Amino acid sequence: MERHPKQIHVRMSEAEVERAKLLAADAGMTLSDLIRVLLQMPSSSIEEGARLVVIDRTTAAKLTREMRRWGHHYNQAVHALNAIAYYLRANDMDAPDVLEELDRASGKLAAMQPGVEALRRSVEDVAGSVIAALGR
Repeated sequence: MERHPKQIHVRMSEAEVERAKLLAADAGMTLSDLIRVLLQMPSSSIEEGARLVVIDRTTAAKLTREMRRWGHHYNQAVHALNAIAYYLRANDMDAPDVLEELDRASGKLAAMQPGVEALRRSVEDVAGSVIAALGR
């Protein structure tokens, strides 16, 4: 069975066709995909001039992997801090060792912070947009 069995035929001027092809090419999609995506937009967002974000499955999977990666890094930092607390309670670490481990954990968290902030801003930007999904 065909994935998209129905067709719609639309009459357009040459300029409109070129504009549609340009929009599709800029978004890295086919003309048919562009039209499918535009049909997903709520009518209120068109009137407000909202920005449209198109996410395909490949991009969504990459975003998921990136979010998991950052979560893993944070988990490792928290694990290190918990290990320090454990050894302090067990009196297996002295003050210089604790300070050294805290400095190392702090350095790793500080090194992650610019990437975390960039990711946060990107997610907020996307969340404030109209999102359309491509099924490919």
